[in-house]
Amino acid sequence: MRRALLTVVLFAAGCTGAPAPAPTAVPAASSAGVIGPAAACPTTAAADPLVRQAYGRGVEMWVMLFATQRTLVAGQTLKIVVRLTGGQQVTVTADAPGQQQITPEWGPEWHGGSTFDKPGGEFGVGLGFPAAGCWTVRVVNESGSGELTLRIGDRPSPASPS
Repeated sequence: MRRALLTVVLFAAGCTGAPAPAPTAVPAASSAGVIGPAAACPTTAAADPLVRQAYGRGVEMWVMLFATQRTLVAGQTLKIVVRLTGGQQVTVTADAPGQQQITPEWGPEWHGGSTFDKPGGEFGVGLGFPAAGCWTVRVVNESGSGELTLRIGDRPSPASPS
């Protein structure tokens, strides 16, 4: 009974009806227009989540992956739809460890209308990752840059004859 009463008191104390305090701002010197999570390599090559927030410097960037399988794999073109604040003069690259860099196989192709409800203009690109590993997709415009790191898995091995 005493434990139940303590639980009720603690619960009631947390529900004062007052609005929650605003998050503490990070000093401008350390954040200088940085938006979103840092570009760390995911632990798996899973295609989910399909919508991801990118790391932005001076821009806000969101991406939607249009994977053809449950995992992202080398040797296949991955369609990526990007929402990016700032201007429409963009450069898109993807970097892998060891100084390897690729550019889109197609795009950027700007979209007029969309249901992808995130800030900024929207375009699509097709990236063909030639090898497995951690790849950082980088989009740069005159306002800043956005980065998203993806783990790309090995190419599927061909089926052996039965």
